[in-house]
Amino acid sequence: MRIFRKQSLISMLPLGILLTLSQSSLARADVLTPGTNPVSYCFKITNIDEYRDYSIVVHVKSENSSLNETPKFYKSGECVNLSSYRNYAEVYAMKNSDINLTEDTEGSELKNFESKKSKLIPTIRKKIVPIRRMKDVYQIARVAKSFEIDEINDRYLRLRNGSITYFYKNDKSETKAYVEQDKLPLPSNKNIAFHWYLPILGMSLIGGAAYWNKSKKS
Repeated sequence: MRIFRKQSLISMLPLGILLTLSQSSLARADVLTPGTNPVSYCFKITNIDEYRDYSIVVHVKSENSSLNETPKFYKSGECVNLSSYRNYAEVYAMKNSDINLTEDTEGSELKNFESKKSKLIPTIRKKIVPIRRMKDVYQIARVAKSFEIDEINDRYLRLRNGSITYFYKNDKSETKAYVEQDKLPLPSNKNIAFHWYLPILGMSLIGGAAYWNKSKKS
């Protein structure tokens, strides 16, 4: 009977560990990785001072056209917010020689936008769409993306991806450079859930050893 009980405990130990990990995985999934969470987003253009003959115009728009904003001249260092309802941005370049400061501007706003369309130089990428959600495991609160002007000519404005900054919910931040233009560099703060498995595995092994020692003495 004792031999049978010892063998049963030994055979049940791996199963117990597996069940513990499986259950904890489901529990942690509810807390850490139930899906995704919304993040706020803004973007900036970092090298406009290298193109002094041009101004950059940003038109923040929405899938709900009634929420479209007035086109504005971009200011160096500004991070344009795209966190409102399903919004996105169209970016244009405009020769300073085509801008009448008295008739075409009001503060930072571009007046008479429709009449100026023939003078606007569109971007190749058409529009900037924000990152709206990220996996919960990353614990991201805000995202700030940086673009760089790659080229401006009479036909188009070309932007390239520069870097992306992730602001975590613990108030820390991390900036990642784009190594490949079409591949988003992900946050380093990942696989958090894995660290919860280590103490659970350890406790399972300790518990199993305690049962083994107790049965050995009986």
